[in-house]
Amino acid sequence: MRIKTNIKYLKYLSAFIILMLFAVTCDDHGIEPKPETPIDKVSGFSGSVTFIGEWPDSIKRAFVVVFQNPLLTPGDFTVFNLKYLSREIPIGAAAYEYSSLDSAFIPSVPGPFPPGTYAYIAVAQQSTDELSLARKDWFVSGIYYTQGDTTQPGTMLIPDSTFVENINITVDFNNPPPQPPGYN
Repeated sequence: MRIKTNIKYLKYLSAFIILMLFAVTCDDHGIEPKPETPIDKVSGFSGSVTFIGEWPDSIKRAFVVVFQNPLLTPGDFTVFNLKYLSREIPIGAAAYEYSSLDSAFIPSVPGPFPPGTYAYIAVAQQSTDELSLARKDWFVSGIYYTQGDTTQPGTMLIPDSTFVENINITVDFNNPPPQPPGYN
C-alpha cells in the first residue's frame, strides 16, 4: 500500500514539475521563440570604414578595434584594454560595415555590448604571417574622430540600452594617422 502511495505521489510531483517548467519557460509567447530585443533597447554600436588609396601589399589582415582606455603607453595596447575586435576586414575593400552585434574575436560579455565610455576606436592592420597581439605588430591606419576633430581620437559613449550608430572611420593609406606608442 505504501509503495502505491509513493508512486502516486511521484506521478503528481512529476506532473507538477513539468507544468512549472512550462509556466517558467513559456511566458506570454507560448512555445515560440522569444522575440529579439529591438535594436533601440540594446547597448552597442555600428559604423562604416571608408578606404582611400591603394591597400599596401604588405597588409595580411585588418580589423576595427575598440579600446576602453586611451593608448598612452605601449602597455595600454593589451587584451585587457581591448574590448572589441571586429571580423576581419576583407583585404582590398573600398568600404566595410561593422557592428558590435556581429560576432567578434573578443566578445566583451554574452549579450549586448556593455554601456560605457570607450577612448580609442580605430582600424588596425597587421603585416605578420601569424596573428599577434603584440603592439609592435599592429599599425593603425584609421581612427574614429568625434565630429571631424582630427586633433585627437574620438570618444564613444554608449548609454545603457542605447545603440550608437555612425561610428565612422576613414582610412587614407596615403596619409596615415599618428601611431599610438609602441609601434616600431
